Amino acid sequence: MEMTLYYMPGSRAERVRWALEELDLKYRTEPIDLFKGEGQREDYLAIHPLGQLPALVIDGEVMIESGAIVQWLAESVPGSELAPAPDQPARRAFDQWMYFAVTSLEGPAWEMLLHGRILPEEQAVRAIIPFAENRYTKALDVLENAVKDQEYLVDGKFSAADIMVGYILAWFPEFLTSHPGLQAYLARLKQRPAYPHPPGDQD
Repeated sequence: MEMTLYYMPGSRAERVRWALEELDLKYRTEPIDLFKGEGQREDYLAIHPLGQLPALVIDGEVMIESGAIVQWLAESVPGSELAPAPDQPARRAFDQWMYFAVTSLEGPAWEMLLHGRILPEEQAVRAIIPFAENRYTKALDVLENAVKDQEYLVDGKFSAADIMVGYILAWFPEFLTSHPGLQAYLARLKQRPAYPHPPGDQD
């Protein structure tokens, strides 16, 4: 299986890279700098019509959306232990946290990032940020309770759900100061050899 990951550090492609590394799969990366407008290149738009990341090309077929790619890898790679089987009771929790990551957690986190750090002043809507912070904190409260008595989200075992959630938690570590369980959880994730540390983040 030949795979090429279109990638930029810090982007949602990090989730896919993390899953590929956890599964010890061979792949190559093709850098795309979204901040330089490379996502809008004609050749890349032929791969990802929205000009976003990630895109994973598998034997010539393109797959987009980080959650879908991570779940596909977790379920399709022989020997993978990143997802419980559909007939296992733990599958309900797995599906729940996979979707929670891209809705309840990432939704407000992205609004905070977009309007607080990315958009220029004339485009940012600062009034959105307090509302998003409140929603994000409530999502953290739910996750804090989920890891209170276990090391990972699904049956106490590392899974693709931890990749999906952990990637977002690393965006705003300052919000975890009042969530000691999540601080410890994120620290455990960062100790995994496959965790995609950004430059300067090797704790």
